[in-house]
Amino acid sequence: MSEMEVIGLAGFAVAATIMLLVTQTKERVSWPAWLVPAAAVVPLAGLAGIAMAEAGLFGFWPLMTGSPWGLQIWLDRLASVAVAFFLLQNRARAAGMKSEVWVLAVIFTGAVGLVAMLARTVHLEGRKPAATPMRTAR
Repeated sequence: MSEMEVIGLAGFAVAATIMLLVTQTKERVSWPAWLVPAAAVVPLAGLAGIAMAEAGLFGFWPLMTGSPWGLQIWLDRLASVAVAFFLLQNRARAAGMKSEVWVLAVIFTGAVGLVAMLARTVHLEGRKPAATPMRTAR
């Protein structure tokens, strides 16, 4: 098994484990939840930087267009990032973030920008005081 295959399988295992653990969480976490996406964006950006340094800015293009599977993976990533941005943008706006800035970050960096946007959104949401239930007049 090559080094790239090991890294790919390890990444899948970590992501799947995190997703399974999150589904088992019954209550809101009390620690700063923004640390999870913030920690995830560091290796993601680092590996993207390594790939760009070795293969160039458009090094993915031959892989993407070289086979039907490459094209399917590219379209799947585009759809996933677009849907995730759509779902996250209202929360980000409500937290006081400018969507115009973040859409550019997501368009040009993909998952790196999206995960950074998620970290910032969760961080800003955590800074807001908890909403208190409204009392009704009797």
